[in-house]
Amino acid sequence: MIKTDIIIIGAGPVGLFTIFEAGLMKLHCHVIDAIPKVGGQLKEIYPKKAIYDIPGFPSVLAGALIDNLEK
Repeated sequence: MIKTDIIIIGAGPVGLFTIFEAGLMKLHCHVIDAIPKVGGQLKEIYPKKAIYDIPGFPSVLAGALIDNLEK
């Protein structure tokens, strides 16, 4: 059995940001995702696609966004 504070379904951008925020609150997370890579569909299917609705970025490539979230 896994002992954790939060279970996060999906390791896409929202899941990665949730992990970051939970860490600030000293909560332990467990992430579940069907895709073997971190980054969800953005990293797996659309890494070279431009995204235009991320605050602070007029345009950012999906793969670059995930790389920055991983850091």
